[in-house]
This record gives sequence, C-alpha cells and structure tokens, in this order.
Amino acid sequence: MKKASIYSLILILFTSCETVVEVDLNEGEKNLVVESYLEFSRNTNKGYAHVYLSESSAFYGNTSPNPVSNAVVTINDIHTLVEVPDSLGYYVSQDSIPVGPSEFELKITASIDGKEGEWSATDAYTEIPNIDSIYYVYEPASPPFQDEGFYAKIMLVDPVEVPNFYHLDVFINDSLSFELTPGTKRSSILRDEYTNGSDLDFEVNDEPLQAGDHLEVRLSSITEEVYFYYFNLYTLLTETNGIGSPPPFPLYGNVVSDNVNFNNALGNFQVRSTTVKEITIDN
Repeated sequence: MKKASIYSLILILFTSCETVVEVDLNEGEKNLVVESYLEFSRNTNKGYAHVYLSESSAFYGNTSPNPVSNAVVTINDIHTLVEVPDSLGYYVSQDSIPVGPSEFELKITASIDGKEGEWSATDAYTEIPNIDSIYYVYEPASPPFQDEGFYAKIMLVDPVEVPNFYHLDVFINDSLSFELTPGTKRSSILRDEYTNGSDLDFEVNDEPLQAGDHLEVRLSSITEEVYFYYFNLYTLLTETNGIGSPPPFPLYGNVVSDNVNFNNALGNFQVRSTTVKEITIDN
C-alpha cells in the first residue's frame, strides 16, 4: 500500500511538470520582418535577389504573418525589385545583378500598421571555391551511428590565409534534406577555423542513399556575420528549452531602421556566391 502511494505521488509530480502556462504578454508595436538574400552563381557571376517582407505578429498568434505589399525595395539604389503578383510581400530582381562591388546594400521603404518606415542592410560578397569533384561510397551499417547505404562526398580546396564561412544545402530527389537538431549548426554551416588552406573531403548526407537516388549539393560562401546569425538562430531553436538549458537571448540581424518610426527590423540580408554539383546513385 505504501509503495502504491509513493508511485501515485511520483506520477502526480511528473504530471504537474508538464502543465503549460501561458504568460500574458503585451503584443507591442508591429515591426518589419525581412527574409532576404542576393545569390550569385559561380558559373555566371550574375546574381538574383529574393526578398520576403511581413509584419511581426503576437507571440501566441496562430495565424500566418501579414505580408507587406507595395514596398519599394532596391539593391545599391540601382536595381529595383518587383513584387510577384501572385505572392504578396515577395520581391525579386527581374534582371540579373553583376558581381561588381564587394559590398551590396538593401534598402526598403514600406508601410507597417499605417506608418511608413525605411530600413537598410549591407553584406559583403565573398568568393566560393569550386567543388573539384563529387562521388559516393558504400558504407555498411555501423549501429547505432550509421545505417547501411551510399554516402556522397565532395572535394574542394579551401582558400589559404583567408577565413572562410560556408552554407551547405543538400537536395535528395529534389527535396531539401534538412533536420533541425543541435548538430545542424555544425553541418549546414561550416567554417575553416581548423582547416584553413586544406584539401577538404567530407560527406554531405546524413541519411544513406539508395540506388537510383539523385543528390544535388549547393555550397555557398557567406560572411562571418551571416554565419553567426545562423549559428545563434539554430542555438535558439534547439538548445534553449528544457530543464537546465540556457535562457533565450535576442537574435540580432543586420536590417537597420533609418528613422524613428520603427526599431531595427527582424531578420537578415545576406549575399552569397554558390556552386552546384549533382550525382545519381547507379544500380
């Protein structure tokens, strides 16, 4: 009888720990949210800009953010982006943007909640080294860390004497292979802190491939500021919840408010150069 009482008490305690408490938070003033990048192809040295603008929303809101339409969006005051008619809040460059300068500036003029504001952001262009080769190897099962199958690898030479930062996208059968885990920030974003100037040869897929699978690797060069933006973002999403976890912290982007109507926008503007390699697993 005593044991049953103890077990009941433990069950009550664990059940109590799972209670969700919603804190009454003030929504505050709406602000601009920016998702934007200017991507250059290593093969053509021409780039295209993609910008999505929306309004910030309540913490416990269960609706999609409102897109910001009819904004004026430019790159270096020369290239004006056009809003896609069927995708409100989504702006793209109609003509290609040449590499030209080493730094690019994004400017935005938009109306948020009836008030007009102006924002700007800058990021530098960095050159991506070419992927020399892509190949795959068959690996037997190695429980509990590795399943049986094929693993693709890429080879490239990291530029010497220059700190380099990379972003890696892997598409398997046209689907982005991405799983948000504490290890994501060390597998989808890379830095050459210990491999500067080295010949690199590493796997790009965590899950094994099977015969007939098609894999595409998109390796991009990014600035140090963008690298740490991703690093902090992945840390917030995966390592700041649960008992004993460190507390959340502000995530600062580079989109600055140019007037007193608004605070700095949420989000980030990044310039990247990209190289692409593909391979299909033969039978």
